[in-house]
Amino acid sequence: MRRVLAILPYVPLPSDTGGTLRTLELVRALASRFELDVLAVHRAGNDAAGFTRWLGERGVPASRLHLVDLPRVAPRETLHSTQAFLRGTPLTYVRFARQGLRDALRKVLTERGPFDIIHFDHLHMAQLLPLARQINPSAHLVIDEHNVESQVLARMAPLSAPLLRPFLNWQFQRVEQLERECVSQADTVLACSDVDAQQLRGLGAKHVQVVPNGVKLPDFAPRETLGDDLVFVGSMDWWPNEDAVLRLAREVWPLVSSDLSAGKLMVVGRSPPASVRALENERLVVTGSVPSVAPYLARALATAIPLRAGSGTRLKVLEAAAAGVPVVATRLAVEGLPVVEGQHVLLAESPEEFAAALRRLRRDPDLCSRLAKNARRMAEAFAWDGIGAGLGELYLNASTVGGTGNKPSRPEAN
Repeated sequence: MRRVLAILPYVPLPSDTGGTLRTLELVRALASRFELDVLAVHRAGNDAAGFTRWLGERGVPASRLHLVDLPRVAPRETLHSTQAFLRGTPLTYVRFARQGLRDALRKVLTERGPFDIIHFDHLHMAQLLPLARQINPSAHLVIDEHNVESQVLARMAPLSAPLLRPFLNWQFQRVEQLERECVSQADTVLACSDVDAQQLRGLGAKHVQVVPNGVKLPDFAPRETLGDDLVFVGSMDWWPNEDAVLRLAREVWPLVSSDLSAGKLMVVGRSPPASVRALENERLVVTGSVPSVAPYLARALATAIPLRAGSGTRLKVLEAAAAGVPVVATRLAVEGLPVVEGQHVLLAESPEEFAAALRRLRRDPDLCSRLAKNARRMAEAFAWDGIGAGLGELYLNASTVGGTGNKPSRPEAN
């Protein structure tokens, strides 16, 4: 049996963000097919005990889960962090370049290695790739790029406050340089869509495989009746989601609230900042963290996603599609997904276009039904079980000769 080490920037429980959902499902796939070790950063709010039990239920004993505490403030690491920053490490990535994490990886590779596959979850953890190559040169090194991180910053900068733009542009340059260095050294880079794959090749990735985001279909049963609410789902501590919610509440909702008089605007997701909490009133509800988004989608007329920044693909679109909830979204919000305007979703960019699309849905139940059925069929192609099986096949066929740019025997995705 092949031996795999997954290196994670967090413990993926609770799985209450798009990132943690993807991480957990890919770890599930790896645990079911390989002898898996996991090295994970333990952050405040992570459920390490729950993750230990979850892995144990899938045949991964506690001895193969290696947790590293990386507090945000670490006086002992100040010198090393400063040196990393001065060498060009992006500010928000310095924490994951600390000596403590490098020492933990060295220990796992020395005591538990060698591994056949080393899976780096997110660009943050890919900073450790050269160390892994040095200690375990025969391993096939894979980076899972949830987003093209430099593109996220490139899209955020023009939308941000003028005083913040110079910092974001500066951060973008550093992240782009780091991304180029990491993806060019990896044997395989995983992308969420063909759109991301093309961009990663442009950054120097030699071998890119599309492993899309997915959805747990049993959690989202299609509805028989329409709801009344307008719903936005997303982690509120992710700036593109905060921006989208503020735009939805301030610019779209006032145009349609009287047309949707039986419903409320429901903002569903963890860690809402003060700017989002301040929106609350009798007809605008901010839930914070919830055990499941399914009940909120079940009561929705539609979900509106006026997203203006981001990368990857949006799990919120797949979940709404699986639940049979009509989606009104910007083109960026559905980027990388096989959707057609008027068949799976309604596209809108301006507040007026969003309002017109939502009024159209309110007046036309047949349109709602048609969009819901088509979107559900689309979502069925993104079941996590099938995606996990594809990842397992990819890793079974990956070469383990070592060295930058080894080509896996599985054909490269187009």
